Amino acid sequence: MIKVLYIPLDERACNYEFPQKLCEMTEDLELLVPSKDNMGCLKKPASVEILWDWLFNHAIDAQYAILSVDTLVYGNIINSRTHHLNNEDCAKRLSRFKKLKQINPELEIYAFNLVARVAAYNNSHEDPDYWESHGWAIWRYTYLTDKIARGDHSQEEIDELAKVKDSIPEDILADFLTRRNVDRTTNLACVDLVSDNIFKLLTIPKDDTAEYGYAAMDQAAIAEKVRERHLTNRVLIYPGADEVGSVLFARIFNRVKQYTPKVYVRYSSTLGPTIVPNYEDRPLHESIKWQITSLGGIVEDCAGASDCMLAVNSPGKYQIESGEQYNKDLTFKSHMNIPEFLGYIHYYSHNYKKAVGIAEVSVCNGCENEFMDSALEAGIYDDVQAVGGWNTAQNTIGVVLAQTVIASYYNCFENKAELLMHSEEFKLRSIVCDWLYQSNVLHQFYFENLHAADKIDLYFLKENYEKTRVYFTDNLRKLIAQKFPDGYKGLKIQLDNLYFDWDGVFYINFKIYLKQQEKEGAL
Repeated sequence: MIKVLYIPLDERACNYEFPQKLCEMTEDLELLVPSKDNMGCLKKPASVEILWDWLFNHAIDAQYAILSVDTLVYGNIINSRTHHLNNEDCAKRLSRFKKLKQINPELEIYAFNLVARVAAYNNSHEDPDYWESHGWAIWRYTYLTDKIARGDHSQEEIDELAKVKDSIPEDILADFLTRRNVDRTTNLACVDLVSDNIFKLLTIPKDDTAEYGYAAMDQAAIAEKVRERHLTNRVLIYPGADEVGSVLFARIFNRVKQYTPKVYVRYSSTLGPTIVPNYEDRPLHESIKWQITSLGGIVEDCAGASDCMLAVNSPGKYQIESGEQYNKDLTFKSHMNIPEFLGYIHYYSHNYKKAVGIAEVSVCNGCENEFMDSALEAGIYDDVQAVGGWNTAQNTIGVVLAQTVIASYYNCFENKAELLMHSEEFKLRSIVCDWLYQSNVLHQFYFENLHAADKIDLYFLKENYEKTRVYFTDNLRKLIAQKFPDGYKGLKIQLDNLYFDWDGVFYINFKIYLKQQEKEGAL
């Protein structure tokens, strides 16, 4: 059994559980993950010293490692934005990667280190406390600073920058800028670890990024060093974050199996490949090419020569939030051809008999209901191996691709009933979570709570936790029964163990099982 060590970005399901679910779809690989109790929670950092000890103890007989630098240096993704570590603190922790290689020189380390986001709103839930009142101003300050530095600005923007800077207290701006400098130094030091062959590969996802701002400035600095060190094939920089653990697991799977998946990409809209999704900084197709490269595949333009297909329900003209779909404009009809798109998915699946993954990214933070209903009515979910539509476009695409290429290697799990069941349950979990929860029950709960006399804090449920958990459990089960009255392929869809990470309704987790239907009249 080939052992793979994994230190996630944090303890949420997308980072902690998804790669484990993918591993269950494989043979010959074992993914070792530290206890969730040591992974921290939101602004509480992980037990970094315990995680390092765990790595040192397990490194000797492992062949591969997927390691979050953010967790092993700062404590998790949130603490990469809130920590008060200095460069010396970070360098000390980074030096431990060399110790791992000393313990086991054959260990291949696949590391990932985010370019930290600068959120463009006033909300401190996942950012420093001062983001509650100064978040948008700090974002605007970084945006204008970068834009002006590039010479792509107007006099009005120069004047605006001065006003925005004056609106931010000096101590707050100093705290933010100090942390950004430390984070950039850590990013650059990770490039050194690639150059020194400590890291086999370094992936640098850009978390909630944009064309201008500090994330773009950090990327430019990192890219310059990568070019200087001639490491363009070993340091990958592209939009993303919470999908990277799944993508790197798929890369190691492909490496172990000596498999280079050829991925055919098909869009539902003509403009889809060129549209820049929300929270990203480049055309959709460019990011998809990076995701395929990151997991060790290649883009194949000929359907017949491909090993699998990524079917992208792309925006017709621009991407919207899932909560805005009730007032979506005509471009969701005029600039997209859903019947043709679904027809092709069915054709590819049945004609080529190869794996298909559907990435629903016409909206973000959920799925577009009309598309998902149309796919259900057309029986498309029976044809495909993966479905997703959560958070950002690249979060969705990375996980869908990872599951799809694993399925493609196993010929859609033909004659592998146990692996197939794991894959089908993960697919159904995605459908329930990304579609039924995010774009239906969550919206319903949000609007009911908005008009309630006693409003519930959606980020901190506290004493309302249990009644909220029951609300989501009951309503999701009802919606599952409504959408899948006959179950799925003769099996009952069973939802259990629903709970919330980070004590908020936006971080749901649950189990989906496919069970034999009870026979009518059975005792």
